Amino acid sequence: MMRRSTRLLFVFAGVLVLVSCVASAQPPVREQLVYSLTAFNGSTYSKSFAPQSEDTIYLIAHTNNIVSPRKTIVYYWPITRRYMAGFSTLNEEVPGKIEILQGGKVIATLEKRKYVLYYPEGYWSEKSVMYLDEEADAKHSEYKKATDEFNEKLKKYYEEMQRYREALNKFFEEVRRRREAGETGPLNIPVPKEPSPPEFVNFYVSEPAYGFVVNLPPGHYEMRVRLEDGTILEGSEKRIVVFTSRRKGGVGYEIIPGNRWTRRENCDDPSWIIHAVGKNELYFNPFTQEEYNELYHNKLQDPQNIGRIERWKWVHVDPVKEATLLFGRGKEVLRAVTRAPYFVKQIPGPELGYEIVDYNEDLKKRGYKPTFESYKVVLGPELPKVDYTVQTVSGQDQVPLPKSERTIRLLRKEYSVYLYPIAFLPLVVGGVLVVSRRAKVET
Repeated sequence: MMRRSTRLLFVFAGVLVLVSCVASAQPPVREQLVYSLTAFNGSTYSKSFAPQSEDTIYLIAHTNNIVSPRKTIVYYWPITRRYMAGFSTLNEEVPGKIEILQGGKVIATLEKRKYVLYYPEGYWSEKSVMYLDEEADAKHSEYKKATDEFNEKLKKYYEEMQRYREALNKFFEEVRRRREAGETGPLNIPVPKEPSPPEFVNFYVSEPAYGFVVNLPPGHYEMRVRLEDGTILEGSEKRIVVFTSRRKGGVGYEIIPGNRWTRRENCDDPSWIIHAVGKNELYFNPFTQEEYNELYHNKLQDPQNIGRIERWKWVHVDPVKEATLLFGRGKEVLRAVTRAPYFVKQIPGPELGYEIVDYNEDLKKRGYKPTFESYKVVLGPELPKVDYTVQTVSGQDQVPLPKSERTIRLLRKEYSVYLYPIAFLPLVVGGVLVVSRRAKVET
């Protein structure tokens, strides 16, 4: 009986320890004043927030950016080493105005303004534009009118599809009846025409919202919230670093490998070499680009990001669409590629892979939209394993765009077996040195 009681005591103690460990693992949740940010990153607008742990906000000069002080729930997530905001639980607006200071003097007092984000090619556009005040209302009304018209056309399309199916059933019934009656040859029965679905609304406008618009020249500033009673809101002070690009011009590439289209890679510097092995389908997306400080731009996208202030990064700005991609060897042009739409479809079966196919009228009639548009370069097995080049030229006069040439190096697969001995060479050398030193010590 004593042993059984002792075992139960140990089990109970273990459960208490486990419960305490689980409880201690829960991240502490605190109500906190944060700044919700909608910042222009050089190409589009990105959303983030600045918790109390970050004392500096980074913005690009001479662009409209939205800052909005909010009270929300904040907790630290150890897995990502970031503070997370629970805006869905608490998202309380902070009354008052924002003051911008420089050198200790107030240079601007901001009030909330209405804004919307306009995506010219749909919600997943690579570009977005901010509209303010009356223009925001006009843009949102335009979008609402377009969606209402689309919904009306869609309703009419469904009604026409219902009539089409009924007419199609009658058509097949008539064909069956007349064939069973012994009638041969052409029946001369009009075939019902399938209606076409309406075109989707090809742009998107966000719901109107209010925030403080910050648009400043390059420099260092301070920001704070002045409440309606004239006092400064505690914990609202932040520094603002407003910066600009170091260099502009040139072309960078986003490259989509055909065998793993979700693993997109960038080739932004003309000195970088694109390596390929075996048969490859590469989809090139050229962009104009600008060079920003790595730390500043990383923290612009999310104040909790890290980066090195001594490093610089290229940022894709605008996609190059009206152009031609030249694939060649030396001065010889082997292929001229134009921009085309493509559709990614899932391969049925246990593999659960994907296949990139040309976007065609059949997909359009079925209501599908292109997954992406790109310049496709096929590297077939018949190509000699040497260096090739790709270069973007303007669509009309065929003038090469600045710094758009890149080298593609085709590697020989049969030489890959020599990489394994080279990889183990440092281990072999290290082992020889250890054995020789031990031999010297023993002697």
